[in-house]
Amino acid sequence: MRVEDLIQKAEDYKELEILKERCSSFIQQSGGLPLLKNLSSRYGDFHKVKIRKRKAENNIDEMFDGAFNEEHHELRKRALFAYGQTSFEPLDEEIDKQEPFYIFPIDGYKFMYSQEVENSNEDYQQVFEIVIDHFGEQKGQEVLTDLLKFTYCHENLEHGISSGAEILIYNIPFFYAIRATTVEDYNELLTAIRDLD
Repeated sequence: MRVEDLIQKAEDYKELEILKERCSSFIQQSGGLPLLKNLSSRYGDFHKVKIRKRKAENNIDEMFDGAFNEEHHELRKRALFAYGQTSFEPLDEEIDKQEPFYIFPIDGYKFMYSQEVENSNEDYQQVFEIVIDHFGEQKGQEVLTDLLKFTYCHENLEHGISSGAEILIYNIPFFYAIRATTVEDYNELLTAIRDLD
């Protein structure tokens, strides 16, 4: 499914129309920069992906809840984690049964990122352990919760993507994904979407 193929096939033309109609905010705010995520290899080349609530995996989820729960209930459990090209790490398709997809959040999405964080699970786990050892569990969690509140940004998505930050997308029930290997040139894809009448 190359961009040229997308434009030529009627059903794929509809897929581009869907992206133009449903994801226009992201296309504009991202400044032409892609967001990537590893998704199941079983997905189609163009796929509507429902965001499912994840189970709490670690203390980091609890810290995020403490920091952002008033505004966004269970933020990390309900968020989509995506990455720009500089920080994205593809998985081994044979082992992990996942491969890179370009992500298109639907309109109404919200986002946040911290420029210092490329992978919150890895980056925060180490910091969490050091702070807890130094301050104790309760005070350590308070310190980390305050740190999260003041280091996450909700503005300038393009800057977040270009800085290599892990981007948390939330406030949407689903997003669209296009298998990255089917797109020769991401900019051509965006141009084809923008040029639709």
